[in-house]
Amino acid sequence: MLYPDTPAKCCSYCGGRDHDFEECPKRKADAEKEKVEREPAVTRLPYSRHASSNQ
Repeated sequence: MLYPDTPAKCCSYCGGRDHDFEECPKRKADAEKEKVEREPAVTRLPYSRHASSNQ
């Protein structure tokens, strides 16, 4: 049965027909992945007793 009052949904990001662009789970996952890749990695130096002393 057709429901003419219901707007058609089609995601322009992934082509899915069950959600709009704003609710696209693939777009959100890709955005999170890019955010993690853009953040600089924290470099930890090996622990040294002498490095922290002020002598």
